[in-house]
Amino acid sequence: MSAETTLYFVRHGESEANAERRYAGQTDSPLTERGRRQAEAVAAALRVVPLDRVVSSDLSRARDTAAVIAREHGLALEVFPELREVDVGEAAGRPILRRTDNFDAAGRFVQWPGGESLEHVASRVTSAVERIVAASPGKTVCIVGHGGVTRILVSHFLGLLPRLYEHATTTENTSVTIVRTDGITYRVESLFDAAHLSGNAL
Repeated sequence: MSAETTLYFVRHGESEANAERRYAGQTDSPLTERGRRQAEAVAAALRVVPLDRVVSSDLSRARDTAAVIAREHGLALEVFPELREVDVGEAAGRPILRRTDNFDAAGRFVQWPGGESLEHVASRVTSAVERIVAASPGKTVCIVGHGGVTRILVSHFLGLLPRLYEHATTTENTSVTIVRTDGITYRVESLFDAAHLSGNAL
């Protein structure tokens, strides 16, 4: 059995699309000033965690958040395009009307016109995570990405797919989810923690 790897999944800071309540998908919506402050806050919270690697989606909102965390630990930032957000197809740039726009009544993912299927998203992101874990036995890795992708990963780890994990509120920007794995079994230890934002004018 491989030594256990600890994964810190961090959602990016607030992007311009988040602030405007629009779908970004795989379009490159940059961080707002608030998003940059959130990145500093989560980096400060993770300062005490002995990170060995910091990896990120290649979209700038994730990459720029990850760069702040990597700098705190004196680590080089590694970029994985496979960790990009879900491709929402024709919905990119459109206003978000409600949280459940692309979920059916049973909580299952509904593919956007012109966008990715759940199977494709799950395959590309789990493959990337498995490669990261295989190269990092016994290590602690921070993976900075996106809300939709993290929700799909969590649902996969919990054995819920094709249903998606339901959380009470919208996932906060820079929320942290901790998962431990021996490379075979994935154990979710905490979900969407945003305590580092409490008490801050963020």
